[in-house]
Amino acid sequence: MTDNGITLIDAWELPEDRIDEFIARWRERVGLIHTAPGFRDARLHRRLHPESRLGLVNVAHWDSIEARDEALANPDFTVSAATAAGYATVHGGWYQVAAEFRTAGNGSDEGPGITFVNAFELPAGRIDEFLPHWLGRAELMSKAPGFRDSRLHRAVDPDTPFQLVSIAHWDSPEAWRTADDDPRFQQALSASPDFAIANPSLFRVVVGF
Repeated sequence: MTDNGITLIDAWELPEDRIDEFIARWRERVGLIHTAPGFRDARLHRRLHPESRLGLVNVAHWDSIEARDEALANPDFTVSAATAAGYATVHGGWYQVAAEFRTAGNGSDEGPGITFVNAFELPAGRIDEFLPHWLGRAELMSKAPGFRDSRLHRAVDPDTPFQLVSIAHWDSPEAWRTADDDPRFQQALSASPDFAIANPSLFRVVVGF
């Protein structure tokens, strides 16, 4: 275990009309383990737009993988997990923070804001090749009005479906869209390697522990 702990990110594909049901199940299950030793926090994010591939994203912080494994051994949690519906496809994994940007005074800490998540599918062996492209774009976005912070998470396991997950916080959807439409950002985006498949979406936090 490191001082920074470890991050669990679960991203679900599921029908829009089943999201409320799934949120209720998630709240129940995490409620059973959020007091377990080693648990730090968890936030469930819901997409703003139904056409986005990923409907829900859970970001949880633990002291260690072992701490969560022990928490999941709770008999009550096992029963809850066994009753979970089979309509959702989950892409999950453990991550360490690979890079981070924070606001230089152009964002606000007031209000809930919105979360921009971009989950990347790419070969684990090409991550180091991809990182400079992400870093250049992230630095550009970090100077835009309304930006709060951004973290790039790198998967611990090379077989994790999303090898990189970027999570950024903004004051509002409008602030993010303005930055995204900036010609300089679009030019940098066009130079992104084609071996990395991006899955970008805007989210709001709907449950937190």
